[in-house]
Amino acid sequence: MPAQEMKDKLQNLKHKVDALGKRYVALLGEKKEMERTIERQELEIAKLEKELNQLRIDNEFLRVAHSVPRDPAVVDRYKKQVAKMVRDIDRCIKQLNA
Repeated sequence: MPAQEMKDKLQNLKHKVDALGKRYVALLGEKKEMERTIERQELEIAKLEKELNQLRIDNEFLRVAHSVPRDPAVVDRYKKQVAKMVRDIDRCIKQLNA
């Protein structure tokens, strides 16, 4: 094989290696950017999940609050039932501590 042909092949190979090196560096940059994007999205997901949980709690509170009738007699009856439950719980706690 003549020397010039060998030089041409080596030069061609050098260009290919250089191109691959540049492509590798570019892909590393893309990978780092994608990792940062994933991290930002994971933080956003966590934030949205927390907000969703709070909205579920708020929804449950509103559902219960709207199920309570506005009639004063019924409200008074509920208050008495809750007071009785609290007394029963207090009595049970005293028995457990005795």
